[in-house]
Amino acid sequence: MNRKRIALVTSLTLLTGISINNTHLSQNRVMHTVKASDSKKTNKVSSKYPDITQELDITSMEQYTSNNLFMNVTLKRFYIKDLATNKQGQILIILTPLKTSNQYFYLQTDLISQAKINQKITVQGFLNGKIKLTNKQINDGLNPKYLNKKVVSIMPDKIILN
Repeated sequence: MNRKRIALVTSLTLLTGISINNTHLSQNRVMHTVKASDSKKTNKVSSKYPDITQELDITSMEQYTSNNLFMNVTLKRFYIKDLATNKQGQILIILTPLKTSNQYFYLQTDLISQAKINQKITVQGFLNGKIKLTNKQINDGLNPKYLNKKVVSIMPDKIILN
């Protein structure tokens, strides 16, 4: 459990353990509990895909093992370095956080139809560990300079072209 959940469970345990005889105070407590419950729901929605820059050091992904890279994230305004379309009609995309970065992220998708190299893109999805780009991806149309490059794989749920 993370710290926020532990704090919430602890505070709710304390609140339910207190008996209050005054009716006004108990009504006020119920109202505060409802407000806390409402704010928890909004945090859940917004934190389902946290910004990757808040979770990981994206300038040096080599420090993470493939086992550590399994989480929901948002890649905000990343650059498309290369793209290709395979025989199944899926678009293969290589992304970087900055135009000059050598840290690559790879995804396959059919969620978008038109994208361009050097265009900014925001992706919400699930990091799926590290992979090495193979001849299969190169034969599908990616630039041969990416052959055998280690990339972080992401399975996209939502894509926005910026």
